[in-house]
Amino acid sequence: MSEEKFPHIVEGAVICARQLPVVPEISLYLMSDAIPQNAVSQSAYSRLMEQPPYWAFCWGGGQALARWILDNPESVQQREVIDFGAGSAVAGIAAAMRGARTVLAVDIDPDALLMARANAALNQVSLETADTFAAGGGQLVLAADVGYEEEGFACIVQHIEQGGRAIIAESRLRNLHQRFPRLQLATRYQLRTFPDLDEAPMFDEVHIYTAG
Repeated sequence: MSEEKFPHIVEGAVICARQLPVVPEISLYLMSDAIPQNAVSQSAYSRLMEQPPYWAFCWGGGQALARWILDNPESVQQREVIDFGAGSAVAGIAAAMRGARTVLAVDIDPDALLMARANAALNQVSLETADTFAAGGGQLVLAADVGYEEEGFACIVQHIEQGGRAIIAESRLRNLHQRFPRLQLATRYQLRTFPDLDEAPMFDEVHIYTAG
């Protein structure tokens, strides 16, 4: 994907292919480390940090989920996979690399869907994109850092209650299994968003849950 076709973020921001530190098997089109504070107004820079383009960063939850999938390929092999709230689609790409039958990246941001397709091509895997999906059935839903949003969490709960399976990564909440006891804690990871947004260390711990 040529640089001139990347979605616009802010003047001076650079998007480039970057290998993930915790998931070196995958590269993504992400923002460079050098966010140009001196090239934009203070108000524009503040808006960028307050409402970052989620696809331009690989968040801790997404990296942890991708790492877990790559290390546990049986969890996705020959399954129909939904990467819900996909962002960069790192989890869906990991699933495709480990033999998922199909992968659908779902996000309400059309820029994220554009970059999901670009990132899939960068890693030489195939996926489809959509802005919604039907809960339930035999599909496996992957969800990273959506539990803190009531609407997103409710969608995942509905999917599980209707017989679907899910693998969830969460760095924002520590009591997700208390909110929904059918979730089983699989493991924990310690890692940071890439590129680093200088978030509080409390967000570095990611819990992986499975259900269904």
